[in-house]
Amino acid sequence: LHASQSATWQAVTRQTFLRSRVFLEKVAQNDARMTHTMLRRAASVAAARVSASVVRQHQRIPRRGLVDLNPPPKPFPNATSTSASAKVAAVLPGLGLAFGVAQCGFVFADKISTRTGVSVSGVPLAILAGAALNNLPNYRVVNSTLCTPGVSFAKSGLLKLGIACVGLKLSAADVASVGLCSIPIVLTSVTAGLVVVPLLAKRAGLRPKLGQLLAVGTGVCGVTAISALAPVIGATSAEVSIAVANVAAFGTIGMLLLPTVAHTLLGDVPQAAGALLGTGIHDTAQVFGAALTYRNAYNDDAAFEVAAVTKLTRNLSLAIAIPWLAAGVTNAGSSHSIGTANTGGGASQALVRKAIPSFLVFFLLASVARGAGDAYFGSKNLETHLAWQRAVHLVGTEFGAKQCLGTAMAGVGLSLSFKAFAGVGVKP
Repeated sequence: LHASQSATWQAVTRQTFLRSRVFLEKVAQNDARMTHTMLRRAASVAAARVSASVVRQHQRIPRRGLVDLNPPPKPFPNATSTSASAKVAAVLPGLGLAFGVAQCGFVFADKISTRTGVSVSGVPLAILAGAALNNLPNYRVVNSTLCTPGVSFAKSGLLKLGIACVGLKLSAADVASVGLCSIPIVLTSVTAGLVVVPLLAKRAGLRPKLGQLLAVGTGVCGVTAISALAPVIGATSAEVSIAVANVAAFGTIGMLLLPTVAHTLLGDVPQAAGALLGTGIHDTAQVFGAALTYRNAYNDDAAFEVAAVTKLTRNLSLAIAIPWLAAGVTNAGSSHSIGTANTGGGASQALVRKAIPSFLVFFLLASVARGAGDAYFGSKNLETHLAWQRAVHLVGTEFGAKQCLGTAMAGVGLSLSFKAFAGVGVKP
């Protein structure tokens, strides 16, 4: 009985399971058909809607190009101000270092002058202090990314600002008279440098291009002239480095020693002392440093002004010196002739920009403003005229000549590296 009941139960269970499976399969098939039908209907409705939308858009707006479909991103409204503030922040540390070195030089010079009774200028002290600071062993603050932008701005941008402000110390008539008197001296010194230095370089066995770079750096305006001539004659980087190292070495020595020599030999004639400073030193920054040293040490504005105008007149001779020296290199049989790319209109425009730099233009504009101001305020009452004179003294002497040029000279010292002179040799 038990066995028959168990068999019956198993048969019923199997039959029930089979019926349930058949039912579930039918339900699944129906669901699949319904789902497929619903999906097809939904897809057709969506396609119809998209097609209608495209037709409406096509009828309403014109066809657009790729630029309109993907326009460039608009800059943020404060992008310019952010970049300007970032540049100012990058310049401040190095500029503050140069300013601090300059002020230390002025303070120590005043103390030495007070105790010894000998007039000492703070400019050479600032240069020597900056050079010593830059060449200390294992000292990398000056050459770090923190200070390099500010030091570079001090010796370049601040120098140009100082030169422009110094223009207020001279009227246009003074600049014209001093400039005309300095033209024979400038022509003589520049011509002697451009002729004698290449001959000496040839006798020393130097390459013609290096001789021309040394000539233009010595006779015209230092590093600026070298950088202008190098691409015209196709000079190598090694030749440019040697020429720049010589200008830096002898120009720095002249900047430190020539003011004393000029006062000893020509102290009774300030104009002659200023002409010696303007023609006897290489670079523009070095000439203004020596002239400022002379002015501070011997309280002589006339020599300072003559040196400034004489040096700026030398800069104008760059437009004549470059073609002359380039032709000399070509005639000497150099293996690299002057390329057409370097002698075209672009090179001529670049040469004009170097021969007439922006700070020279602003110097002349400031001198014109000084002359116009003297003529206008001179006709007013005495108090107004004295106020104009105080303003000119404040901008031209205190701010331009002392602070700007003093800080620029400290930047020159902070940029002077003794490693640049390694391997130069005696002949150059």
